[in-house]
Amino acid sequence: MAVKVCNQCGEDNSESATVCVGCSSSIKDVKPVGTLNSEKTEEVDLKSKSKSSRICSHCNERFNANETKCRYCGTPYSSKIMTSTTSSYYENNQGGGDGFGCATVLLFIATFFIPLVGLIVGGIFAFNDDPDKQSIGKGLLIFGLIMVVLSIIGYALIF
Repeated sequence: MAVKVCNQCGEDNSESATVCVGCSSSIKDVKPVGTLNSEKTEEVDLKSKSKSSRICSHCNERFNANETKCRYCGTPYSSKIMTSTTSSYYENNQGGGDGFGCATVLLFIATFFIPLVGLIVGGIFAFNDDPDKQSIGKGLLIFGLIMVVLSIIGYALIF
């Protein structure tokens, strides 16, 4: 698990982060500490069924030969053979790669009844670094504007 440690506040951030989650300072030029996700490969010797390197079952970091627990997350070494690597710690804790699911649906429902919610949250999400949040933000902004226009037309027809 590679992390970028903020020079200002010392907060651990994901390896792809450009802004610190703790203090919002830029961490574009900070070098990641640990094994990068792109470098995490698992080598299994099929004849002997043993791995040529030991990997932490929690964060996928490599163990040194004399280590009994992971130096990054503290998980004790397990001799079980993993046949595939899992997602990184940050991806698992942020809901995976399938978007925000229920929260997104609730935001669109709230925008239907109160368009200002969609405009505010959509504006915040549209300027996020995460492409998924950007697309949700754009959708909320468009849906919020449509609801405002429909509300104006509805009020004009009633009065």
